[in-house]
Amino acid sequence: MASSFDYQALDNGGHVVKGSIVAGSERHALRTIEAQGLSPLSVLPSKDVVRGVAGRVLFQRGPKPQEMILALKQLSLLLTSGVPMIRAIETLKQQKLHPKISSGFADLERRLRSGQAFTTSLPISLPMLPAYVGQLAAAGEAIGRLGEALTDATTQMSYEHQIRQDIRNALTYPAVLITAGVTAVIFIFIVVVPRFETMLAQAKAPLPWISTVVLNTGMFLNSHRLMLFATAAALVFGAISALRNPKVMARLRERSARLPILGAWLLEADLARWSFMLGTMFANGVELTRALDLARDSVSLPSLRVRLDQVSKMVRTGKSLSAAMAEQRAFNDTAVSLVQVGEESGQLDEMLRSLAKLYDDSGRQRMKQFLILLEPAAILLIGIVVGGIVAAIMLAITSINQVAL
Repeated sequence: MASSFDYQALDNGGHVVKGSIVAGSERHALRTIEAQGLSPLSVLPSKDVVRGVAGRVLFQRGPKPQEMILALKQLSLLLTSGVPMIRAIETLKQQKLHPKISSGFADLERRLRSGQAFTTSLPISLPMLPAYVGQLAAAGEAIGRLGEALTDATTQMSYEHQIRQDIRNALTYPAVLITAGVTAVIFIFIVVVPRFETMLAQAKAPLPWISTVVLNTGMFLNSHRLMLFATAAALVFGAISALRNPKVMARLRERSARLPILGAWLLEADLARWSFMLGTMFANGVELTRALDLARDSVSLPSLRVRLDQVSKMVRTGKSLSAAMAEQRAFNDTAVSLVQVGEESGQLDEMLRSLAKLYDDSGRQRMKQFLILLEPAAILLIGIVVGGIVAAIMLAITSINQVAL
């Protein structure tokens, strides 16, 4: 299908020529312009086309982390294989990627053809990429290892995505269990309990206090169903809004970090992420203080960020990384020893990645311990609540009928 393109080109006299052309693709438009004896400077879809595409993309979901990782991994593979930059981006642009990724590669290609540098164009064309990708790309391009640097960036992105996925998967079953329990309790209160309403009227003697509380609660909820569902919907909406608020999430993480087992798990997950990113940045030639700042940005616990800020400041004043880490007490003795050995042997990047593996393994053990306690605790709590309601109903029945248990 033919589309309209606006272009700028140089004629034989070196003058800039502007115009529009209809072609089946951008490549076809470039060939047509060159066939006219012009040297293309830029070829962009016409403004009306761009507005139409923007309107459609506005209502589309953003690209998933897996989609971004796959696209960047393909680019790094092409560059490592020796494919020229523009040809590699052109190849990816034509693949069936997420529309925002495809449009980002198209914009990146246009910027490269107009003479802009890759490292300055990448964060503009693909703003959904983490900030450290641009830093790794700049460092890799400076030492002639751009493909390898992008490969390390995809490794870091995959590592972070895996940590988030592990936490999400670990909490899915307890969340489903608790939701099912709460739903069952609400169902019993508004459907089952009100059927025993006549018991209150027939009772000649006072019912046990727990039976009175359960029966009255059920009758109240049954009479105010609309209010109950509206309140539940408001709570769900408020929880979703709060979880999307970075400040609320930061406070929630900080309070969770004070809990036994869960706090150690969250701390070690953050330290593993920080160590892996710092090792990756340092291995690709990123200056240590800049790498420390970027690695700190990947940490989610505010209190840990403050300590890592101090580590970065101490390194800037001339202290070694291991000494700064030891003074801030954010790491255990094993971590400090590994970093010190890495500094002395010139293999700091490898030691930092080993440290990340150490923290990652320890964090997974903490996660298993947390789940071992959380799942039975949730089952026990739900059992106590449901059993208490059933016991209250049975006590009411036996009390009215004067049947001894």
